[in-house]
Amino acid sequence: MDQKVFETLQALFYPTNAAVVGASTNPAKLGFQALLALKTGGMAGKVFPISPSLKGRTVLDMPGYGAIEDIPEPAQLFVLAVPHDRIEGALISAAKKGAKGAVIFAGGFREVGEDGAALQSRIKQTADRLGVKIVGPNCVGALNLPYGLNATFGSPLSQMKRGRVSLVSQSGGTGSAILTTMMDNNVGVSKFVSIGNRVNLDFPELVQYLAEDKDTDVICLFIEGMDDGRAFLAAARQASKKKPIIAYQAGFTEATRRLALSHTGSMSASREIYAAAYRQAGVLFVSDYEELVDTAKAVSMLPQINGTGVAIFTHTAGPALIVAQTAEEAGGTLPDFTADHKEKIVGFAPQFTVPTNPLDMFAHAWFDTSMYLKAAELALSQPDIHLACACYSSGIDVGIRFPAAEFAAIAKKYNKPALACLMATHGGNGAVELSEADDAGTPTFNSPHKAGKTIANLIRLWRMRQGMG
Repeated sequence: MDQKVFETLQALFYPTNAAVVGASTNPAKLGFQALLALKTGGMAGKVFPISPSLKGRTVLDMPGYGAIEDIPEPAQLFVLAVPHDRIEGALISAAKKGAKGAVIFAGGFREVGEDGAALQSRIKQTADRLGVKIVGPNCVGALNLPYGLNATFGSPLSQMKRGRVSLVSQSGGTGSAILTTMMDNNVGVSKFVSIGNRVNLDFPELVQYLAEDKDTDVICLFIEGMDDGRAFLAAARQASKKKPIIAYQAGFTEATRRLALSHTGSMSASREIYAAAYRQAGVLFVSDYEELVDTAKAVSMLPQINGTGVAIFTHTAGPALIVAQTAEEAGGTLPDFTADHKEKIVGFAPQFTVPTNPLDMFAHAWFDTSMYLKAAELALSQPDIHLACACYSSGIDVGIRFPAAEFAAIAKKYNKPALACLMATHGGNGAVELSEADDAGTPTFNSPHKAGKTIANLIRLWRMRQGMG
């Protein structure tokens, strides 16, 4: 991407310091919550609270300033927690104080009609002339967790697990829901950008930027519609060569198109048109945001799959059948074990085990979990098997845990992906068990449907990289 644009976005996401215009001492005010979010984020640079009522006062242990002109040094990022009719003047003053980026929470722009559209057009012209990139308006802001930046009005977001998955969402509400789902599923987040009405910062610039970002490995998108689909597809085509891009889009029915237009001023086309275009650009198109999160989790934790061969092990056949069917429907294969491996399976598995793929080791493998490790060792050493999946149901809390760390170590030995479907984990300990397995290096999913879709998407990504569609 253009070096000047990249440097401007670096200043936005990695600012030396930041200011909140419209800051407040009242916790019921947006300006207080925005200030609290910046403070709790932990960014090393200074934060300047700005409001006429704060001149000479202190808020959250920080000195306040009556006007933008009063802050003692330049600030690269300005969070504008003021009404829409004060944005233009604040933006001009911020630029004089060194602003490279601005977050605009306010609505009242093109989503409300002609007058709002005219105001948004003026804001864009001003920002472009001043060299300022804007997140929003009509948004919840931006995060850069590895850097400690929380430029939203949600201070709890500062507590999210830091990682290497970045999310760009047109909708602030859906973006927040996706972040919550990531938190619930132990997914580490790098950046979050709620782009709202997209004054002069849109999907094309952001996928290009994140493709170069040192703290991002996986790019996730929630899309309501595109103003310039060609620009996005051109940017995504280049970015997807560097990093996987996963997209979920809503707004394909007539009623939802109207809602999208009134929400962030976007109009969507048909699902089929988008799906085909995304596929050509190397973007993985998923059906809901839980699938988006599950796939991002696996992609961020695992080495790339290098083929379609999947091996599945279980002590309960039903879930393995669901995983296998979902994988096969996506173009996956379940290679048979070699004659030598079959002989070894018969040697350690219980009587009457049929050494086929998927491999059902009956209830014996529930308490003797070493069978999973022996099966994984054999399967992943086989050249035509490219991924292993363990389906394990703990059922009741008797102190038995799936050996996630050992399972992950075998996969690492062969540099192949391996994941687990851990079902029916015991009561309140279930989340702990899943989290422990994730932390041990085995991405886990609590249903065979989620595990199967995730495997299917890993295969789809591989097929797109091979130009197979």
